[in-house]
Amino acid sequence: MTAVFRLAQEADLPALAANRWRLRTEEEGVPAGVDQAAFLRHCEAFLRAALHDARWALWVAEDEGRIVANAFVQVVAKVPRPGRFDDAIGYLTNVYVEPEERGRGLGALLLRRVTAWARDRDLELLVVWPSERSRTLYGREGFRAESEIMEQVLRPE
Repeated sequence: MTAVFRLAQEADLPALAANRWRLRTEEEGVPAGVDQAAFLRHCEAFLRAALHDARWALWVAEDEGRIVANAFVQVVAKVPRPGRFDDAIGYLTNVYVEPEERGRGLGALLLRRVTAWARDRDLELLVVWPSERSRTLYGREGFRAESEIMEQVLRPE
């Protein structure tokens, strides 16, 4: 496989919405009463807006014209501080590799591309909430589990 890594285009949106569906339903199943077609339409509209929003970078890995992996970064501006007026972090989300492509290094290559992009933009850090299955991949690519982040769940998923 010779994947090409690039930012998403309008034509990629149906595949990205379908990958989002697979990401969320592979392990958890389909929630009762959820209409897949309605979800795909809504997700595609969200991704279309993100595609034209400088705060988002939608990355894809393409092989022979087919999207085989993706990763999204939302750039989150930080409040200015002395010495660093413009600063931001990256929220890495929706990292997905098609099941038949897993275990071949594609996820690692995609993460390296996204990380290089984030460094080029001088982001302070990338944060991700990994699944149990993906923790080792992130660890191999330089992500660390830090204990300083705290969260308050306002609405359980």
